[in-house]
Amino acid sequence: MVGRLFFKSLLSPHLINREQGKHNFKHRESAGEGNRDIMTFQNISYDLDNLPVMPEVAMATIKLINSQDSSAEKLAEVVSRDPVVMARVLKIANSSFYSMSRQVTSLSKAIVILGEKTLRNLVLAASMHGMHRSFGPVEKMLWEDSLICALASRFVADKLSLVDPEEAFLAGLFRHIGKVVLSTQGGHELVAELVTEESAETLAKEKEVFGANHAEIGAAALERWQLSRLLSLVTLHHSDAGLTGIEDPETIKMICLINITNLVPAAFGVFGTPQQFDFEALPGAQQLNLDGERLAELLKEFKVIFVGSKAAFFN
Repeated sequence: MVGRLFFKSLLSPHLINREQGKHNFKHRESAGEGNRDIMTFQNISYDLDNLPVMPEVAMATIKLINSQDSSAEKLAEVVSRDPVVMARVLKIANSSFYSMSRQVTSLSKAIVILGEKTLRNLVLAASMHGMHRSFGPVEKMLWEDSLICALASRFVADKLSLVDPEEAFLAGLFRHIGKVVLSTQGGHELVAELVTEESAETLAKEKEVFGANHAEIGAAALERWQLSRLLSLVTLHHSDAGLTGIEDPETIKMICLINITNLVPAAFGVFGTPQQFDFEALPGAQQLNLDGERLAELLKEFKVIFVGSKAAFFN
C-alpha cells in the first residue's frame, strides 16, 4: 500500500502499545455540585513549584480572549507589549501556510482575518520560543518539534474534519511541553540524550531520574497554567493513545490525532536523519480507522506546504 511504502515501519513496538502509560493519578474531590471526583494531574513525584512561568503576553492573551470584553483592538494592544512576539506572529500569519490573500502589516488586521483562536495559538507558539533560558541545539530541536507537530495537527484535523483545527494546533504544540520544562530545570543533559527518542524505556528513565516522565510533567504543567483538561489528557497520552476511562468523543479523537502527528517532526528530520514510520500502524490511526493511503497523501501535501513556509517559522 502507498501508505506503508511512504513511511516504512521502523516503529518501536513500545510506541504502538496501548497499555503503556496508564498512570494511576490520585483524585481530589471538587467543591462543586454533587462533590464529583475530578482527576488531578498534580500528584506526581516532581517539584511543580518551580515550573517556568507562562510568558506574560501569552497569559494576558488567553485571559482577554476568555473574557466578555475581547476585541481585535484590545488583543492587538496586549500582543504589542512584546515586540518580539508581535513580529513573530505577523511573520507566521503572512506565511503561505495561512494562505493570506494580501500582506498583513498590523495585528488588528491579522486578528480580523485570522480570528481570535488562531491569533491566540500564534501568540502561544511565539511565546514558547521565549520560555527557554538559553537557546542551543536542544532548545532549537524542541521548538521545531513543537511547531511542526502543531501545524501538522491543524492541517490533518482540518482536512479530515476530525476536531477543531485550532484546538488541534494547541494540542500538538504542547504535547512535549514536559520536555521543555525538563530542559529548563536541570534536566538538560538527559533531555538532550532522550529528545530524539520516545519509548517505554526512555519514559521509564525519565521517571527514574526526575520522579515523573515528560508526559506526566507536561499534563501537570498545563493544569497549573489553567489550560484545558483536554490538553492535559492529550499531553499525557500522546505517545500511547491510552483511552482507558476517557469517554468524551472529542478528547478521544484529539488524543488519536496527536498520536499520529507526534511522529511527523522525526519523519521530517528535526532530530537528524529523517525517520521512517508506518503511521497506519499507530493506535491512533487504527482507532480512527484512517486509510493508510489517504494519510500518506495528507502528510506529503503538508510537507510541501511546510517546506514553502519554513523560513517564516524558524528564521
